Amino acid sequence: MISVDCLKVERALLSSLSVDELNSKERDLYKEKKPSFEIGRLVHRMAQGYYSHTAAVEVARDPRSKALASTILQGVDGQPVPVGYVVRNNKTQHTYDFNYYLDYLNNPTMVDDLARSWLVGSLLTIGDALSKLRYLDHAPELELLYHLRNGIAHGNKFNLTKDGLARLKKYPAHNKKARVKSAEFEIVENLKGKPVLFDFMGPGDILDLLQSIEVHLTWICPR
Repeated sequence: MISVDCLKVERALLSSLSVDELNSKERDLYKEKKPSFEIGRLVHRMAQGYYSHTAAVEVARDPRSKALASTILQGVDGQPVPVGYVVRNNKTQHTYDFNYYLDYLNNPTMVDDLARSWLVGSLLTIGDALSKLRYLDHAPELELLYHLRNGIAHGNKFNLTKDGLARLKKYPAHNKKARVKSAEFEIVENLKGKPVLFDFMGPGDILDLLQSIEVHLTWICPR
């Protein structure tokens, strides 16, 4: 009887082991899990990226960051002040005064906007990826993300249409059994029209949900 080594399958999915080293049953499991596993890794990057984002903002807000920028960027391309670049499709560049825009991070509204933008982008990106797979097994955590994603795409307000409510009745949306949570959240009908971020859930709550979804999507064998 051919056995299945889940660790080997996981290593193959992470590209640290050749698929050729899997037996026939392990290859079948690899093929079955690959689509959801890849979304799980995407979720991982989105959550970890938020930590990187907030760490970078904290460093940038420190007055000493200007001295570092001057050391690294002063005189680049003959510019009299530290500058940064944003590249266009045609390879030309926007040039901006690095220290001037660094000061923007001392504006609490700007910091909040940046945090919101990262999480909105994450929810949209993950939701679109899950949509291509029809939200897989419709686990409550995935359905919770579905409604969050739809809400932020409709003016950051829960958009519970007739079809949305029918879906909610068929597929509950909550984090009650999520692996990572500090509070419970559930989508219910009376949320219609109410704000999503950061009223219903805060940044840390979204990260909890993403980490739970990552665990759900990257499980290879039952635990």
